[in-house]
Amino acid sequence: MKPIAAFLVILALFILFVGSRFKPSDGEALSSISRLTVGKVRNALPPAERIAAPVNALRCELPDSLDLRVKARLSTEKSLEGMDFAVVSEGTEVKLRGIVPDSASRRRAVELAQNTLGVGSVVDELAVPVP
Repeated sequence: MKPIAAFLVILALFILFVGSRFKPSDGEALSSISRLTVGKVRNALPPAERIAAPVNALRCELPDSLDLRVKARLSTEKSLEGMDFAVVSEGTEVKLRGIVPDSASRRRAVELAQNTLGVGSVVDELAVPVP
């Protein structure tokens, strides 16, 4: 929403300057305003790695082994960011091991593993710390 608002501000300023028949000397003011706006738009956008990770995962070929496919799927999920999972596959069965902060993360990891191409069943060995 913020980038759209910044774009609309730039557009409004452009229309204002063109409508008021600005002089060439006003170009410096317009230039400084546009630099300030570009900086604010850049700060409002999420970091590039958050945008690029899912896109890069889609660009890559699917890994050959089932455990690598599940790991790739888990690594692109924002809600599971920073968590380390051990994924072991035997046939179409996948075992998830690791420590997750809460039961919602646990459910999401199992759900993603179950919905990965080639997975028949998921053995949930994820641990949730007790408060």
